[in-house]
Amino acid sequence: MSALRDVARVGLDVFNKVLSPLDSYFAKDGPSVGPPLFIVGVPRSGTTLTHQVITQQFRVAYFTSAMGYLYGMPNLVMRLLRPFIGRPSAVYESTYGNIKGVFSPSEHGNFWFRWFPRESELGHYVDPEDLKLEDYETLKPALDSIAAICGKPLVVKGGYLVMAVGALAKILPDARFVFVRRDPFYNCQSLLVRRLNQRNPNTWWSVKPPQYQSIRSLPIWCQVTEQFFFTNKIIERELESFATQRYLNVSYEALCDNPREFIHSLAHWLSDSGYQLYEDMRVPEQFFSANKVTLEDELAEKIRDRLLVLEQQSSSVL
Repeated sequence: MSALRDVARVGLDVFNKVLSPLDSYFAKDGPSVGPPLFIVGVPRSGTTLTHQVITQQFRVAYFTSAMGYLYGMPNLVMRLLRPFIGRPSAVYESTYGNIKGVFSPSEHGNFWFRWFPRESELGHYVDPEDLKLEDYETLKPALDSIAAICGKPLVVKGGYLVMAVGALAKILPDARFVFVRRDPFYNCQSLLVRRLNQRNPNTWWSVKPPQYQSIRSLPIWCQVTEQFFFTNKIIERELESFATQRYLNVSYEALCDNPREFIHSLAHWLSDSGYQLYEDMRVPEQFFSANKVTLEDELAEKIRDRLLVLEQQSSSVL
């Protein structure tokens, strides 16, 4: 089954690569409607909820799952879908990052693999220090065109892009970032539960930091702990290095406790960037927080101890 999926993916990539040159006929030029906003964070940190809140309360453009197959022609697809991409239904549910509905906000990862690797020796990591800007000269025009077609700034949930934060900040000097953080233990616990609930728990899930090859042989609980730690630290480091003053830290716990306060804080932060709020408030006053210990005491203690060790060694392991 895995081999068939790989073949299908390669075929789809070839199909979209052939069609891609035609997409320029559907592109749109025009004045900037606002810089792109990237929602980044470790998987299971609350980025999907943040994505839902922002697309519900701000007048923005966003990718949808309907774009997942014809990703070589995003301008054409966005023109066709524009009548259906407005304010999403106020339903705050998702399954491991996937929101129900063909026209619901989506990561739409295939679009980004035109510029960034599906995987390399460094996992999904793109080193901003080794970046050749000429290799990415078509990225900004592509995003600007999609925003122009919709007439609204584009909001993107990062997905695998969290390992290209520094690169994105260099390629897109006006881009803004929302960095979602969650209590480390609960983030690791959620990653572990996701791994244990899949058909083969030994199969890696989601983002691969550059340390991926060295940690994939560890016990699963340790894999997800280090996946969390390295991913979080890399995002933190590269935002501070390449996007200083262009990112906003958001706590998952604070978002759940008072999402409306988050909306107002974000609106103030983006007030000079073309982002506009809807007049009516559809976001609830509070969300249920999933922060609850569900692991056995011994396993929970192992994760906490490992996080402490990694933090103490962080200056030498990063």
